[in-house]
Amino acid sequence: MAAKPQGLGELELEVLKAVWEAPGRTVQEVAEEFAERRGLARTTVLTVMQRLHVKDCLKRRKVKGVYRFWPTQTRGKVLKGLIRDFVETVLDGSPAPFLAYLANTKALTDEQARQLRDLVRNLERQEEGKGHDLGNSGSE
Repeated sequence: MAAKPQGLGELELEVLKAVWEAPGRTVQEVAEEFAERRGLARTTVLTVMQRLHVKDCLKRRKVKGVYRFWPTQTRGKVLKGLIRDFVETVLDGSPAPFLAYLANTKALTDEQARQLRDLVRNLERQEEGKGHDLGNSGSE
């Protein structure tokens, strides 16, 4: 299994979400959903699912002559990797602009705002711990 998916496009992520919601789906089942929702052809969905298989985001198994697909990674793990890539490539490694955006968005519920504060507190504790560890290792 790959450590993180490389270069997931918007459509790849949408197809992956569809498989997370109902693991073991066939190309035809996913294609029917996307034909209705986005007007996509079965061949387009087939190509996307094959790419996801090559990228090790989906595994497949032949069941009664038809390939069924399952995600190889959890939704949380993939999303964490995508956010990490965004912070590293777009924000030059600094999560501060992302956190500022989240803190100022009006779409946050009270619960989401609380979770954000908890995350920031945890990050601060981790940074304090790193500084403390570095200080100890230098004096030994």
